[in-house]
Amino acid sequence: MPEIVNSAVIRAPAERIFAFIAQAERNVEWVPDLTLSERITPPPTAKGSRFHFTIRLAGFPIDVVDEVVELEPDRLIRFDTVKGVKHAGFWRLEPLPADGDGKPQTRVTYSMQFELPPGVGPLVARLMNLPERLDQQSRDCLANLRRILE
Repeated sequence: MPEIVNSAVIRAPAERIFAFIAQAERNVEWVPDLTLSERITPPPTAKGSRFHFTIRLAGFPIDVVDEVVELEPDRLIRFDTVKGVKHAGFWRLEPLPADGDGKPQTRVTYSMQFELPPGVGPLVARLMNLPERLDQQSRDCLANLRRILE
């Protein structure tokens, strides 16, 4: 299963970043190519929380339902697919020493593993530049978090 991992340092406290990411129903506001993000289970986000997402990839809408399988407040949200294209991943937050101006900093790491959808072989994935697209999407997510939360 291919894996994409990217990190960025965001000048904001881990608690603030975590609170934002945990509202996955708002992902459509900052995740590129996402056209729908909705909460299925009632708040707050906890282990077992589920979210429905629709992402447009290479022009095609893909529906998935993700479940939070591990949650460590202000540090980690791990998710796995319960419906749709198989994928799994996590958001890890690591508080860092304050910057030179005394502002809090957090290293945010996003990791996602994915399986190719049925009927999409390695050749089609290469033609779609799928790993590169997902890597760019991951980096764009981190840049958007930085823009919104700093």
